[in-house]
Amino acid sequence: MAASRKPLVEGISKLFNSPEHADTKIYIGSFELPAHELVLAVQSPFFKKALGGSFQESKTKQFHFAEGSAHAHWRVFEYMYTGNYSEEPNEVLGVEDDGELVKDVRVYLTADFFLMDELKAYALKRFQPKLQRLWISELLVDCIKEVYSFTDDSGKDLRDAVVEVAKEHFRELWDKIAFQALVRDVGDFAVDLMARFYTV
Repeated sequence: MAASRKPLVEGISKLFNSPEHADTKIYIGSFELPAHELVLAVQSPFFKKALGGSFQESKTKQFHFAEGSAHAHWRVFEYMYTGNYSEEPNEVLGVEDDGELVKDVRVYLTADFFLMDELKAYALKRFQPKLQRLWISELLVDCIKEVYSFTDDSGKDLRDAVVEVAKEHFRELWDKIAFQALVRDVGDFAVDLMARFYTV
């Protein structure tokens, strides 16, 4: 980072969850997160359109997010200001944090909603080593189900990541009844997995 930009980056980072100069309110469940229109619009095409168009939010400067993971939403907004997001839960949200293997998946899915491709790539990068480490755990099947339930072509790289791990460890995974049920019940995953085996 150029030295001349460092004060700017640090200044924006300090504005995260700060009422200083805040002109927008983000509601994650019942928690009110003070935010800044300029930061939101620069980081996310979703917010740029919502704040600059004829939508109600452009007038009220309020956004309510009651669906999906509260912690994933928090991490997305944290990333907007800091370029990073924490592994640790935020207790002010008052809900249980996401599991280790779906934490980055849910950040990815929330980033996809906000049209933030750079954050999707960053979340995927953080997800992949966890996938390599935790594939043997009982968490993998639920993780794959979630990936395939909430993604389409825009989440192909996320699907590719879980399929590759499943292929790599197929013999060990096939001994698990839950994995067999996954292959039987989640047709798109089964097709992608078989395609990976037959790809030359």
